[in-house]
Amino acid sequence: MFCIIANTLCAILGSIWRYFVPNSKKSVSGEIVLITGAAQGIGREMALLYASEGATVVCVDIQEESNRKTTRMISDLGYGKAHAYTCDVSDYAKVMDMCQDVERTVGNVTILVNNAGIAFVNRLCAMSKEEIERNICVNTLSHFWMIKAILPSMLKNNYGHIVALGSISSFGGVPLLIPYSVSKYAIQGLMDSLRKELALYENCQIKTTLVHPFFIDTEMVNRANVNYPSFLPKANKKYAATSIVNAQRSEMVEVTIPGYYLALKCLFRSIPPKLCALFYKYFKIEIQKDSSS
Repeated sequence: MFCIIANTLCAILGSIWRYFVPNSKKSVSGEIVLITGAAQGIGREMALLYASEGATVVCVDIQEESNRKTTRMISDLGYGKAHAYTCDVSDYAKVMDMCQDVERTVGNVTILVNNAGIAFVNRLCAMSKEEIERNICVNTLSHFWMIKAILPSMLKNNYGHIVALGSISSFGGVPLLIPYSVSKYAIQGLMDSLRKELALYENCQIKTTLVHPFFIDTEMVNRANVNYPSFLPKANKKYAATSIVNAQRSEMVEVTIPGYYLALKCLFRSIPPKLCALFYKYFKIEIQKDSSS
């Protein structure tokens, strides 16, 4: 019992220390980094950052031309190798075929960044069955399919890093974004469980990082509004991408953007529901509904 208590305290203190004094950033030169949702926004910015640090970048997106533009930007800047793959990451068979092609032509992926995501904004009863299914398939099932495709080679080599984009919406849920919030709750569970499962392998060197952004100034969330924006500010996509890459390079297990929002996770899950509702009302966190709905 003493050993259990001592190890628990050491783990807690170690986590606190690592939050304030993170590991030094490891090099990603020579790594093969696969990023989903690389055609725009945070995905494109991460692709540029990894390429600038000497990594070979595999850009994956359903938007073919925009995705190829990302690889052209990398090439024009003289950063090194970049490959574009057009794929619907919610489709299991297409993901498996694409990842096999990547392994044959580029090599084993050593850093996987599950970034692709969509959001439909409306009251739940006004959403179509197809919108709800698409939200879950792209935001959640794609993570499963990509991990199933990439993890075996990481396990074989006992080396790799899996990064997942979650959301602060998973801390307490967001009205008008119910399917999106649910999909991000699922990512929290997936990454927590995956980390624990990897620990079952002897001396496993595969790392995981879960990132929870708040509102990022991208096309997907440009309809988000909040009272007191100085207290709950939007982050620009370059800052967000840098934070994600730094978290991966520092082997952080879980981070938020901005970093101090991690405290909200414990807060939202411990305060009474009425108080949480008052928080949303006071800060007036709102998402404009889809105009087509």
